[in-house]
Amino acid sequence: MTQELRERKLRQEIHALRVRKFHWPVEGFKFIMNGLGFGESLRALPEERLLELKSIMINYRKHGRPYEFTYDKQGRYMFSLMKQANWTDNDLRAYLLIHYRKSHWNLLTKKERRAVIAMFQYYVKKQTNKDHKENPHG
Repeated sequence: MTQELRERKLRQEIHALRVRKFHWPVEGFKFIMNGLGFGESLRALPEERLLELKSIMINYRKHGRPYEFTYDKQGRYMFSLMKQANWTDNDLRAYLLIHYRKSHWNLLTKKERRAVIAMFQYYVKKQTNKDHKENPHG
């Protein structure tokens, strides 16, 4: 099978996953692909990138373990700070997409991870100080 045929078959398999597993419309899928750093066109991707995207889609689980267990050790720390700051998973995902053009903690660089943790630490500290001022005796 030629590389062109393998790439075509991969694109078909990815679209099948998009429809059957996720029920995503084409525009929504393009937005997600972009957020993951794949661009908006499957045709523009070489075979290796198509395999990578397909693997991500196959291994993604909507259900199962609680959301926080999809994080590494540092991510679980960030998750606890996020909850203390009263943020939701959707708030975090929107923040990551807007500021880093990435849809999940696991896609961030070390520098970006430190910045997100520092931001949450700031919000938690601010919230703690506010609570303490409102109720100084506990």
